Amino acid sequence: MVRKKDLDINEVKAILAALDKNGDGKIDVDELKAFLDSANCKLNKKAVQTFITTHDIDGDGKLNLEELAKVLAC
Repeated sequence: MVRKKDLDINEVKAILAALDKNGDGKIDVDELKAFLDSANCKLNKKAVQTFITTHDIDGDGKLNLEELAKVLAC
């Protein structure tokens, strides 16, 4: 079975840096929604919030490096 290449941590850090507009090291709902809108993926804010809540392990309402890495590993 062919498996897609896992992202290395530096690739995940680069993705986080690109999405993290306020520089706090985490991706919040507004940052993710802005990225999705720019990619012409029109999800409403509630859907983006649900996605973040689903993958937010520490419960702070944002995706940190570890949480983002787990999302991208799927």
